Amino acid sequence: MKEISIEFLRHLSPITIERLYRNLPLQGMVVRDNNLIYISAPIETRLEKPRNRLRKGHVAYSPSKKMIMIALEDVRLNESVNSLGRVVEGLEELAKLRTGHMVRLERG
Repeated sequence: MKEISIEFLRHLSPITIERLYRNLPLQGMVVRDNNLIYISAPIETRLEKPRNRLRKGHVAYSPSKKMIMIALEDVRLNESVNSLGRVVEGLEELAKLRTGHMVRLERG
């Protein structure tokens, strides 16, 4: 499987990112919904500086769904999420993922 690089920016959601780091490595199933990719990541957190728009390549966490979200295009969401950072390398590989694929998240 190809590697994707994501830059997490702690100032965006420090509590969520810290809890995510503590739970790595994580393995989760992908759910594809139009221009969004969801990856299950069951961590307990709350909203931090919530947003409801993501730009192409941005990565966020949905506390209500307990999933990491990656925007393949600019999107407006029906829920508030915690912004985590952005995809630095491999967005085109992410666009190939379909519902049911398994991915592994680990610290590089």
